[in-house]
Amino acid sequence: MPEERLDRRSFLAGAAGVATAAAQTPDARQRPNILHIMTDQQQWATIAGRSGCRTPNIDRLAREGLLFERSYTPSAVCCPARAMLLSGAYHWHNGVYNQVHSPPSVHRDMNPDVVLYSARLREAGYRLGYVGKWHASYLRTPLDFGFHEVAGISGCDPALLQKLDLNPDRVPRSTERLKVTNQRMMRWPGSEPFAMWGYKEGPEEATPEYRIAELASRMMARFAKGAQPWHLEVHFVEPHDPYLPLKQYLDRYDPRSIPVPKSFADTFAGKPGLHRRESETWGAVTEDDVRQSRAHYYAYTEQLDAQIGRVLKALDETGQADRTLVAFTADHGDMVGAHRMWIKGWLPYEECYRVPLIVRWPGKTEAGSKTARLVQTHDLAHTYVAAAGARALPFADGARLQPLFADPRSAPWRDDILCAYYGGEFLYTQRIAITDRFKYVFNGFDFDEMYDLERDPDELRNVVNDAGYDRWTADMRARLYEMMARFHDPYGDAPEKYSSSANSDRYCAARYLPRGRRAVA
Repeated sequence: MPEERLDRRSFLAGAAGVATAAAQTPDARQRPNILHIMTDQQQWATIAGRSGCRTPNIDRLAREGLLFERSYTPSAVCCPARAMLLSGAYHWHNGVYNQVHSPPSVHRDMNPDVVLYSARLREAGYRLGYVGKWHASYLRTPLDFGFHEVAGISGCDPALLQKLDLNPDRVPRSTERLKVTNQRMMRWPGSEPFAMWGYKEGPEEATPEYRIAELASRMMARFAKGAQPWHLEVHFVEPHDPYLPLKQYLDRYDPRSIPVPKSFADTFAGKPGLHRRESETWGAVTEDDVRQSRAHYYAYTEQLDAQIGRVLKALDETGQADRTLVAFTADHGDMVGAHRMWIKGWLPYEECYRVPLIVRWPGKTEAGSKTARLVQTHDLAHTYVAAAGARALPFADGARLQPLFADPRSAPWRDDILCAYYGGEFLYTQRIAITDRFKYVFNGFDFDEMYDLERDPDELRNVVNDAGYDRWTADMRARLYEMMARFHDPYGDAPEKYSSSANSDRYCAARYLPRGRRAVA
C-alpha cells in the first residue's frame, strides 16, 4: 500500500481542517480535479508553433484552453523554481535558495513551517498523488507535505526513497535496454568531457518518460474511481540536458532547416563580464553546434510530448476531463545555443526565464484563448487553492489566475513581475523586474542590465547607461524597489520582517541600486 506520513497530532489537525474546509467549500462534484503536468528545462518557444519544434499534444491542450504568451519562472534554476511553485512564495519565504542536492547548497530543505498548496488541498478533502521529479527538498519527500502517495520519485536523498513504495500500481519495468550514442561532447575549463547531445535506440516503452506517464496514468485511473476530488502532479525530467532523443524522433528534424538566433553573434559589449565568461566556458562553438543542439532538443521535446499525450488520453478515459483543471508548464527554460550558451542559471535572458504555460479548465477557460498578461509559475499555487475553495496560502507572493480565465485581455492585472536568483552552485545575488516592454536586471556581483524587449527581443544591447532611456531606467529601478518591498524581499525595504531597525538596510540593495523614480504616463 502507498505510504502515509501522518502522526496522531497531524491526523487530528488534518481531520479538523478537512471538516472545516468541507463546510466552507462547494460540493466535491463542483470542485475540479487538478492535473499538474510539468517538464524540466523546456523553452517557451518549443510549443504552439513558436519554433520548428512539434508538440501536437501540448498544442491540442492550448487549442482547448488558455495559452499564456508572457509566462515566466520566478527563478531560472530547478530547486528554487519548484519550491516556489509548490509554496506560491519566494525563496526567503519557503527556505530554498539554490540547488538542494549540490555540495554548495545553502539550505537542503524548505523551512520547517512552510505551507504548500498540497497541504491546503488535503485539508479541502482532495486525494493527492505525486509522480516523477521532486527536487524541492533533499531531506523530505512529497509525503511530508500532504501528498497521500508517490510514484517514480527522484530528486531527493536516495536513503529516503529506499523506504518508500515508489510503484503503488505495480507497473512492470521494461526489460529492454536503450543504446546510447553520444554525438557531441563538451568540456568546461576544469571538467572532464561530458555528453551534451546524442540519441538513443530502442523501444519507446523503455524510456524513463514512458514509465512516468504510465505510473501517472494508472494512479489517475485509480483516483478517478474514488468519491474525492483528486490532485495529481506529473513531473518529467525531460528535455533536460543531455539531449538524448530516440533516433526515430531525431530523424524528423533536419538541422540545416533550423535558424540560428541573432544572439549567436553577441559581442557582450556593455554587459557584465560574466556573460562573456559563461559563453567562453562552452568553447569555440559554431552555428552548426546551435543547429544540431536544437534539432536534438526539439526531437527530445516532441518525444516527451507523446508521453504527455498518453497522460491526457488517460484523463479522457476516466470520463472526468470535463471537470478537471489541467495545467502544463516547466520549471525554467534552456539557452540551447542562444548567446553561445546552453542550459540555465544566472543568465537573465528570455530563453531561461520564459516558460510554456497552458491552463484548460472546461467551463472556466475559453477554448483557443490567449493572454499576453505577465504571469509566473508560482501563480499556479494560488490558482489551485482558489479553485478548490481551500484556505489561502500564507504568503501572497503570487496571484490566482482566475481573473484571466474569465477575461484574458482586459481583466485588471499587474503590469510588472519580480524574478529572484541566489545561485545554482555558484552564488550570485540577482533581482529582475519585467514589464511589457522592459527587463531590468540588478546584479549584486557586477553592474546592472536593462533590455528593451520590444525593440531588442534578442537582448543584445544593454541600455542601462543609455541617456535616451534614463526615464525608463529610473522607472524600472523604482518598480524593483516597490516589488521587493511588497514581497518582503530581505534585500529591499522590509525592515519589520528581518531587522529591529526602523529603516531599510543600506548594506542590501541600496548599496548598489539607485532608487529611481516612476515614470508618469
